[in-house]
Amino acid sequence: MRPSVPERAALAGLQLLLAAFVLLPFFWMVSVSLKPATEPFAIPARLWPEAPTLDNYVTAFRPEFRTYFVNSVIVSGATVAITVTLGLLAAYSFTRARLVLITALMSLVVLAQMFPHAAIIIPIYRMMRGAGLLNTYAALIIAYVSVTLPVAIWLLRGFLGKMPVALEEAATIDGAGRLRVFFEIVVPLARPGIIATAVYVLIVTWQEFLFALSFTATREMRTLPVGLNDFVGQYGIRYGELMASSVMVSVPVIAVFFLLQRYFVAGLTAGAVKG
Repeated sequence: MRPSVPERAALAGLQLLLAAFVLLPFFWMVSVSLKPATEPFAIPARLWPEAPTLDNYVTAFRPEFRTYFVNSVIVSGATVAITVTLGLLAAYSFTRARLVLITALMSLVVLAQMFPHAAIIIPIYRMMRGAGLLNTYAALIIAYVSVTLPVAIWLLRGFLGKMPVALEEAATIDGAGRLRVFFEIVVPLARPGIIATAVYVLIVTWQEFLFALSFTATREMRTLPVGLNDFVGQYGIRYGELMASSVMVSVPVIAVFFLLQRYFVAGLTAGAVKG
């Protein structure tokens, strides 16, 4: 039954309230980034600046910020590529192989998701130091892959598990080998799951702070979350520049999410088989 008019109005009101609650911090961040240096502390506080200015963005977009941005792109891009590739291969093995050992390995994958970053950072740090990888891209990429791969396998396993095996069997009967079936049948049909997993990994690695702070020692290797600390000094915080940098850090991830959000709800095999 369709909801009545009062019910639809109440539901719309709750949705607007939830949207306002979620978007208010981001709106305040944008507002502070457009305020002059003294206005964030004005009384009474204003939701929107009386005289908006882009000076904070000009100051924040300095050479160091561009270096941090490049570092984040390299680390996040490599992590997404490695995690999604390994996760897809592992998830395909878990969904197609019917062995007791595979079930035990999947249980270990689930168990690996339960450890917080703070609990594993010390052993990872010692391994990176022993391998001489500290203050390199490799240290961050390996650390990020170690924490995102279990979740990626779990997500992709759910997508691949819903894929009809009949499509692969039909291709095998027609003479296609295992690799051809994987790349020409499985990968195209799993594209929504692959993109959804890639976006998840991108969001996690783009905003990660603890590993990036611990495994980098020089300004040239910092990523964006660590670089934002430049605006937090011993005697004060430059809120306008900090918020301007935060907006510039957030915009790329938000843009990627809105461009690819349709893949989160797209059907995996819509139209592939007729019932």
